[in-house]
Amino acid sequence: MKKELKQISLVRMNASEFNIYAKWSVKNYADHLIKSGDEKLRFKARKAAKSEFNDIFPDGADSADNYLYVIINEDGEKIGVIGYQKSPFEENAAFVTENIIKEEYRGKGYGKSAFVKLQEDAKEKSFGKMVLNCFKHTPVSYGMYVKNGFEVIEDYGGSVIMEKFL
Repeated sequence: MKKELKQISLVRMNASEFNIYAKWSVKNYADHLIKSGDEKLRFKARKAAKSEFNDIFPDGADSADNYLYVIINEDGEKIGVIGYQKSPFEENAAFVTENIIKEEYRGKGYGKSAFVKLQEDAKEKSFGKMVLNCFKHTPVSYGMYVKNGFEVIEDYGGSVIMEKFL
């Protein structure tokens, strides 16, 4: 039997939420770079993560062609962040920039539900496909993407690029 999607909503992130998110995101991304083997030294990983974050969000929460959302559950609780940007690499593609659920809400269907809503949002904005980077040391995320129809198109050793036509 197919598991029903959770009743969640995606709400555009405001400036104060973005400031909190930015600090967390840079550290989290640097930690993933280190775990993936792409960056060996913490300082180098933090610098790379901060640079990439600033490239994606040059104007914070108001950065053009970025759609960053707070995930709200059925009880009105903020349980995660998810978002994408117009791909800087190819036309008509949405590139996932974030997909994180608070630990206490993981494994309960919220991530899948939010990701399905995100794909619907991108399709409504006329994107033809969604592209993302997935670290190999995150098998739960990788499995969710595969179950949602994403296919690996590039393999970088510690991470893969995946895509799905919407």
